[in-house]
Amino acid sequence: MNTDANDMLAALATFRDTEKFRCAEPEFHLLNPSPASVTQPMEVALNQCATDLLSLVQRGAQPARFKACIAASLRSVEKPFDTEDREYLCYYYNQLGQCVGVKVGPLLNRWLYGLLLSTLLRFSSRG
Repeated sequence: MNTDANDMLAALATFRDTEKFRCAEPEFHLLNPSPASVTQPMEVALNQCATDLLSLVQRGAQPARFKACIAASLRSVEKPFDTEDREYLCYYYNQLGQCVGVKVGPLLNRWLYGLLLSTLLRFSSRG
């Protein structure tokens, strides 16, 4: 395994072992934490995605497989009703993308805002 793969494995292991949805991140320190009944299923999905990505990295998968893994995990999560929880979840999925070096912004925008608005956002950010 090369250095990049080792770095990815370390980043994913750290991500998986970190407690989530505690409002400790600077971007979310003003939020009131959602109850565990809301955040626990999301945390399980994120940790499972990290485990799946670890397996893909160990097998030497291509970046497209990483992105597909994140997309499948995101689709498996029942959308939380609270906008803040959805944004928080996207924050963590973006971190997973960063761990494996793939850009998942358009995917997250589509999940968060829907196809039409995410397309408008993509075009407006180009120029």
